[in-house]
Amino acid sequence: MKGYRRPDGRIGIRNHVAVIYTVECSRHVADMIVRQTPGSELIGFAGCYSDPYAFRMLVEVGRHPNVAAVLLVSLGCESTNLQQLASEIGTAGKRVETLVVQECGGTIKTIERGCVLAGAMVEEAHRIEPVPMTFSDLIVGVECGGSDTTSGLAANPAAGWAVDRLIDLGGTAIFSELPELLGTEPYLVKRARTEEVAQSVRSGLERAQKLGQALGQFAISVGNQLGGLTTIEEKSLGALAKAGTKPIEGVLKTAERPSRSGLYLLDKVGDVEGNQLGHYEINDSDGLISLIASGAQLIFFTTGRGSVVGSAVSPVIKICGNPNTCERLADDIDIDAGTIITGSAMVADVGELIVDLTQAVINGRQTRSESLGHKEYSIPYKPGRACDVG
Repeated sequence: MKGYRRPDGRIGIRNHVAVIYTVECSRHVADMIVRQTPGSELIGFAGCYSDPYAFRMLVEVGRHPNVAAVLLVSLGCESTNLQQLASEIGTAGKRVETLVVQECGGTIKTIERGCVLAGAMVEEAHRIEPVPMTFSDLIVGVECGGSDTTSGLAANPAAGWAVDRLIDLGGTAIFSELPELLGTEPYLVKRARTEEVAQSVRSGLERAQKLGQALGQFAISVGNQLGGLTTIEEKSLGALAKAGTKPIEGVLKTAERPSRSGLYLLDKVGDVEGNQLGHYEINDSDGLISLIASGAQLIFFTTGRGSVVGSAVSPVIKICGNPNTCERLADDIDIDAGTIITGSAMVADVGELIVDLTQAVINGRQTRSESLGHKEYSIPYKPGRACDVG
């Protein structure tokens, strides 16, 4: 396997130039630059007012090993500190350029200047020679969305098998969604590597419980119910299966990276008491970006009812456990885990397919969402201390 070594020592499996807008008012300009510069990707934050969570997301997307260089596009009067953003991304050692629409002379001149800068960055990225990499250089994020009864029986266990195998090979995996793990505390605590990790797990689940009570709802949607799931506990046990069986080495906060190989739990809940509350995760793309911010170069996304989301930074491998959905959304599904339900394959068989596809994607094969052009992402405001970054 080969990847792209960055100045900070990490290895990426993609070689994107990220064009990042810092407010909705500069999105069109950034989008036009990307449309005219093959090899660049658009991402950003819509808000005019500063937000610590969004700022940290933008920093870590810019620092991400799948990103070769960054062009920041600002309107000029938003609250996000452009120079601080450029400086913090620049600590990764990669090229960072900035454009301010109000200083460049408006839309046309900024687009023209941006195309020159982004084009030069793409050319520089193309000159980066791939280097050998192993699974020990890989961080995989694991997310589920559009779950149904087959998720906990097929897609999630197959993903969990692949997670175990990748960790055996020296890799790292991150799973999150604490509100979707309520009721599984005995299993999670038992797998904690240390008592400190166990206490962090308990704390995260307690805060997730309080968040659900404060919002008056838990992480089970109408789609989940239509798919046959009846309670958060039933969904939680299925969701836990995607984390495999390995010990939990640590609990990460938002945008915090693993310190060594192994399995990690991402805790995004924060302290919910006495603060204005917002939803833990407004959509699946919100979940993806948080895993990417913690360094995941690749995402396993399990689903039963079906999902089509992709990522502008890290490839997304779709794993579906519902035979009907696999047939209906065949163009969007990478791994058909419905064969477990029909009895034509075992969990280990599908797990092997996931590991094999992981290696192929590292070597450049596009996932279905990549080939279809899916590049959804979501960086929302996270109010108060409800989603403090680590």
